[in-house]
Amino acid sequence: MQNVQHTPTSWDARFFLIAGGFMLINTLCLWARHFSGYQLSILWPAIPAIIGLASSVLGLYKLHPRIASRAPKLAKWGAGFALAALLALSIGACWVIASVVLGDATRGVGMQALIGVFMIAMVGAFICNAIACLRGPASHALGLALSIPVVCWSLMLLAGMLYGAEVGFSLDFYTNGLLALAFVWASRVIRSDTMAGSQVA
Repeated sequence: MQNVQHTPTSWDARFFLIAGGFMLINTLCLWARHFSGYQLSILWPAIPAIIGLASSVLGLYKLHPRIASRAPKLAKWGAGFALAALLALSIGACWVIASVVLGDATRGVGMQALIGVFMIAMVGAFICNAIACLRGPASHALGLALSIPVVCWSLMLLAGMLYGAEVGFSLDFYTNGLLALAFVWASRVIRSDTMAGSQVA
């Protein structure tokens, strides 16, 4: 029975660890695409980012049952935002793949709007979960880890509003490395709490 209770937390850690690994790959691909002389396809950094962000959304969703017992309203909003982000990300992934086959459509207004929906939903999901975790001293470290993506995406949104969407999106060259570290940190916190036999929320 004890193993059954720890299974959701264990999967939380796995999803965030996977997210951190793929965001690190994404960052390396972005740097290679920028500094190397080769014209790498946008799919090289895009695919790891899609997998990494999708995994982080799944990690957030797996936090829902334990957060719900402590902050039901935040858990409800967090789950809703997470599902909306996952839906937008899935559509965006199909769009990127189709653009490579049928032509470059990733700079269209529709794609920019879709990215905007994803970013808002993603930030909302992380905000709800971060606040819920910060409310408890036992989950304070996890709340801090989940706050890092909020800060990164908020800076991207702010830069986009002040200097244009192109500038805001280009910040992923710098922020995605921080996301990788934040996801790995979240994974380690959850795993440590699991091994200690305590609940994060």
